Amino acid sequence: MIGRVVFLGLLLVCVAADAEENSGLLRKPSCPDMQEIMACPLNLAPVCGSDGNTYANECTLCVQRQTTKMDILIAKDESC
Repeated sequence: MIGRVVFLGLLLVCVAADAEENSGLLRKPSCPDMQEIMACPLNLAPVCGSDGNTYANECTLCVQRQTTKMDILIAKDESC
């Protein structure tokens, strides 16, 4: 009986930690109001888009949003 309680307690901790880690990760990129597609700087600061693609930086994600008219958000500030 005690073994089951300990197991369920550990399971609850793992599930709660995973939920906290994945909550609120998506954020909107700070894109300038682009009327036309702009040239992005060549700095490498990869971001993972909500579409599952890795972009070289936030600007290239913004260009993709503008080109495809999709609401791509930033899932994390690193490669996917």
